[in-house]
Amino acid sequence: MLPKAPEAHYRLGTPRPFNRHTEYACWLQADARREKRLLASIAQLDCVRNLRRHRPTGRVLVEISDEHDPDEAWHWIQHELYDAASFVELDPIWEEAIRWLL
Repeated sequence: MLPKAPEAHYRLGTPRPFNRHTEYACWLQADARREKRLLASIAQLDCVRNLRRHRPTGRVLVEISDEHDPDEAWHWIQHELYDAASFVELDPIWEEAIRWLL
């Protein structure tokens, strides 16, 4: 089980039926600094069928593929989001220092 992600980074709702009630989706809300990285990390997952932005609220609807169990897909997406939100980007000076040490 993953530790709870800070609410300031992202929030992923639980999967709920939508459309014809055979498809599932959940809402993703992320802070502006991390949103691009978070969306890129889940866009290519097999369990994610589509990502749709809801312009008035800024949230993204994450549609789950019909071939996947919604709960398992949600956990997979949650895990990828946690990894992407935990990524720390170093300044070039630190990257150069690490290369020099190695």
